[in-house]
Amino acid sequence: MFLLGQTIQALSVSILIGVLSRRLKVKRRIREEETVLGGFIVLSITLFFLLANSLLQVGLWAVVFVLVGQFEHYSDAFYHSAVNFATLGYGDIVMEAPWRMLGALESISGVLMLGLSTATLSTVFGKLLQLRNQKQRP
Repeated sequence: MFLLGQTIQALSVSILIGVLSRRLKVKRRIREEETVLGGFIVLSITLFFLLANSLLQVGLWAVVFVLVGQFEHYSDAFYHSAVNFATLGYGDIVMEAPWRMLGALESISGVLMLGLSTATLSTVFGKLLQLRNQKQRP
């Protein structure tokens, strides 16, 4: 079970690497955008990819929960996965004892993703401010 959790986390990291590679393309675009609207577009694109990445990870965990037989319906598995990923811990749906550790591993992934998303948005915002300040200097 722990190996399964590690495999899912490795897949999640792969998804994240894909998102970060898109971020590099967005970073190149930051240099091109010098307007407030351009900066807003860059931030919006970055946020979209970060949210898409989170939803992909939640969906991946939900698929695993269905495959190991913890849920009959994907919608229930997705809900449970989202609760785990966001570390909400509602407890309204609980997996059977041998599989509960997967929920904890998903929560760790969610916390890491939240931190990375915050860092990414801060970096993009900082670069946009830096470009704006350079443009305003005489």
